[in-house]
Amino acid sequence: MTEDLEKLQELAARLKKMNNKVRLIKLIKQARQEYDRCDYASGMQALCQALSIDPENPIILRGIGCFYQFKKEYDKALEFYNQALNNSKTKEIEYTLIGIVYYLQDKLDDAVKYFNLAIDINDDYESAYEYRNQAMLENHLKIIDLQEALKKYF
Repeated sequence: MTEDLEKLQELAARLKKMNNKVRLIKLIKQARQEYDRCDYASGMQALCQALSIDPENPIILRGIGCFYQFKKEYDKALEFYNQALNNSKTKEIEYTLIGIVYYLQDKLDDAVKYFNLAIDINDDYESAYEYRNQAMLENHLKIIDLQEALKKYF
């Protein structure tokens, strides 16, 4: 009798785990759809529900970071991107997202640093190259503008 009860408990635990995975996938898809429809409050709510199921899931953490980034709450976005980075196996996406936040804040040297970290992990990750090249170009243009201003001043 005890053996049957243990088997039932194991089965119940597996079913609960499967149910949580299905709910998690549904919530992540829902959040993406809400984001695409510009219903950010509903999207964030879905991600927060997903986070309660799996608080270390890098996809969820990145998603929440994206919502904060969209709201220009860059410190909060970085907080969630760094949490995702700590739980991610591949990390190039997180490094790129962190680089984008720095890029948006006009911290171009920091942005390039994080894009390079992404490239170091995955040298086929085109997004990191594109963003890095843009940041480097803008940084170069700033230097040229500064040089021109100094020439006029002196």
